[in-house]
Amino acid sequence: MTLLTPEDRNDLDFNKLGPILETLINSDRISEEERRAIELCARASVDLLSLQHEQTMQEFYSRPNIQRIESELIASWLDANQGAPAGRSVLTHGRWYVSSYAADGKLQLIPIDLPWPEFPDDPD
Repeated sequence: MTLLTPEDRNDLDFNKLGPILETLINSDRISEEERRAIELCARASVDLLSLQHEQTMQEFYSRPNIQRIESELIASWLDANQGAPAGRSVLTHGRWYVSSYAADGKLQLIPIDLPWPEFPDDPD
């Protein structure tokens, strides 16, 4: 069961909604409880969209033809980048990987899956 209709999803454009919500939250027209409710609803919407995107991507990458293409692209990158340093971020076929070395010393790419790790320079 979905709570958002296709029209709702089209209207859920945070580039348009953000300034409206920001103006409302920064105004003196709402209480602290209303301000908090708006903030929580906006966060829940982003979480919902993120989960929906994650599910779509998992379905996409589980398709046999996509797995074949992904394997070929990874093999090609590994062949072309022997000696690459560990920890390099690599975007291939619309998916992020990080380079590392296996115990046998062989270069590999490990997919970075959600949730994204927090990086040291990310604000708390």
